[in-house]
Amino acid sequence: MTQETSGNALACIGETHGYLFDGDSVQINAELNFSDAALGAASQWALQLWSSVSGFPDQQLAGVKVAELAVYPAAGYQSLAATVAATPPAGSDEQNVALALVFWDENGQPTVADMAVYPLAESFVQPKLAGNLSVGLADGLATIKVDAIENPRAEDNLSGTLALELWALDAPYAGGSWQGIPVASVILGVLGGGNSLIDSHFVVPAAAPEGPGVLTLMLREWGPLGYVTRDYCNLSLEAPAKAKPKAAAKKAIAKEEAPKAKSETKPAADKVKKTKSADKAPAKAKAAAIKGIAINAASEAELLAIKGLTATVAKAIVAGRPYAALNELGKVKGVGPKLLATLRDKVVL
Repeated sequence: MTQETSGNALACIGETHGYLFDGDSVQINAELNFSDAALGAASQWALQLWSSVSGFPDQQLAGVKVAELAVYPAAGYQSLAATVAATPPAGSDEQNVALALVFWDENGQPTVADMAVYPLAESFVQPKLAGNLSVGLADGLATIKVDAIENPRAEDNLSGTLALELWALDAPYAGGSWQGIPVASVILGVLGGGNSLIDSHFVVPAAAPEGPGVLTLMLREWGPLGYVTRDYCNLSLEAPAKAKPKAAAKKAIAKEEAPKAKSETKPAADKVKKTKSADKAPAKAKAAAIKGIAINAASEAELLAIKGLTATVAKAIVAGRPYAALNELGKVKGVGPKLLATLRDKVVL
């Protein structure tokens, strides 16, 4: 089940290891074995849980990182078990899951020391979009129609607050973090387990994204880490909307908060072809960019957009996730008081 992928014999995952999800948390356990050389080769180690629809060819990381557990190595045998925050992948596709033992060298480059790929695919039970859906953009409004929004969890499992968010993207959304223009959003409220919202029809203020491109309608749920994407559908954006807002929208990096938006039921013509839908957006007529980079979701490349942040520090920030408060960034190697102050202005949880 395990295979050394980095070409070194520094450390390996033992025969006993596993994981157990409980909502937005996961218990990770593993037996690890570190060589004497491992103690001097790297100061930072972690166990990472990854999910991927396409699997892990050649034992390489792929897909979305779901959770991470810091590891403090000691020479010889070591057994770990802990519960950490998790971000299950969006959508209803079955996911291949792998546990990776990762370390970072002195230059901040991550390396996989060993990986265990689990033989059984994982299915995540979470709120989802069902049936047909359509989105129309006209005269500064978005008309969103969904056959059903379902909570397939147990009857006693009430969802967190649900929201529909519409984003304009350059490429189809496939999970994880994203960049794009927020178009519209509506708060749905909570939904009991085993219940559905049938024939939902919302008309809300919307920005006017330029086409061609992709509209992504996302179903998001409030949880311990803020709003997280539970399901999505990508739609084709064929042409610019008729009415442009006065202020042009800037591309924004999604943060884990949902805008507050009121919904009403008005008829409007559908202007977008359905192929599958999509993500988050504020419900204001002006296309205002979301402020702040989601520190718990952004990629290293997105973090490097912050002035004064080096590649080494960006990697260290990613390795130390998740963060419960922005002040915790001050514990990251390379983040001094000045950079911490900059990060407080530029990022969100």
